[in-house]
Amino acid sequence: MKYLINQKKQKKQNKSSKITIIAMVILIFILSTISPLQAFCASETPTNLSEDLNKSVIEELKEIDFSGFNETIAEFKQNDTNFFSIDNVKSKVYSIISGENAINYTSFFASIFSIIIDIILKYLPMLSLIIGIGVISNLLGGIKSKFNEKSTSNLIHLVCFLAVVVLTITMITNLSSQAGKAISNMVGQMNILFPILLTLMVGIGATASVGVYQPIVAIISTYIADFFNFFILPLFLASFVFNIINNLSDSIKLDKFNSFISSLFKWCVGLVFTLFFAIMTIQGISAGSFDSLSIRTTKYTIKSYIPIMGGYLSEGMDLILASSILIKNAVGLVGILIIVSSIISPLFEIVVFSLLLKLVSAILQPLGNNKTSNFLMSTSKSIVMLSTCIIAVGFMYLISIGLVMTTSNMVM
Repeated sequence: MKYLINQKKQKKQNKSSKITIIAMVILIFILSTISPLQAFCASETPTNLSEDLNKSVIEELKEIDFSGFNETIAEFKQNDTNFFSIDNVKSKVYSIISGENAINYTSFFASIFSIIIDIILKYLPMLSLIIGIGVISNLLGGIKSKFNEKSTSNLIHLVCFLAVVVLTITMITNLSSQAGKAISNMVGQMNILFPILLTLMVGIGATASVGVYQPIVAIISTYIADFFNFFILPLFLASFVFNIINNLSDSIKLDKFNSFISSLFKWCVGLVFTLFFAIMTIQGISAGSFDSLSIRTTKYTIKSYIPIMGGYLSEGMDLILASSILIKNAVGLVGILIIVSSIISPLFEIVVFSLLLKLVSAILQPLGNNKTSNFLMSTSKSIVMLSTCIIAVGFMYLISIGLVMTTSNMVM
């Protein structure tokens, strides 16, 4: 009896399975007549995929406002500091996405060479005047010393030294203002760039990364930039003043103060760098991993639980993600080029001026102007603080952009 019952159950199950298969075939036939499956064919040719991706990129680029960057580019053109030949930001972004080289190296190195020559010609007359003052001071001091008028000789050296100090103060003030302006320009450019990058990150679903980077960007755009402008740059000016007083008279020695300021500068910059990169790197990478997991889960859910159309919607989502990531990376690269363009000119001016001061100091030393020579040498060493400020802020911004570009790429 049990055997007969089991056979009846199996027959019923076979009938129900046959009915289910027949119903599925009929349903597929009806759907194919209403909306042909060829319209949703997943096996698109590479040409069609490339065209769809290109269209998606163009449509997204139309929605992005690059007016702030275009104003910066216009300023670069006026000042002859457009080192990377960027005429329009949107067209530059599209050319990078299309595979063109972001940098024209011939034009770049020609511009660098030109700006170095311009800087040398700019400071050459004033530095030649300093050398002339040193020569005159040595000649007049030698003449007066024959008449045993040592006090008059010292007075002549003091007057000549003060004349050199006045000329140097003029140049140092100019360089200090340029360093502050370079930092302010970087802050303004980051305030333009990061909203665009964070918006694109939201578009690809990297919400966790946006939540991490948004407060960090606000911090580096305000507190860190203000720290360099209102604390580190005044440290340089204090070092310069102590250097003047230290060489003004043999009875006044302020070498230890200069050594203290130099150590304080190194420790402050090193501490800011360490804290910034530790927080940025650890939180950024962890947020990127979370975003990657959430996006993959979403794609799997769409593909698995939406019947028939799930696979096609998932592939369409991949297309949107790919275009957004391409645009984000291209915008980030253009932002890096713009920031580098804004710091090249003041940075090279500081470095070249420091080298020229060392050259003038070496020329004056054999002439017997030890005070002037020591003053110029110490000043050239202090100027390194200015270049360090620009490089430090610029490097933090570049690392921030790089982390934003890499962590949100993990969603794919």
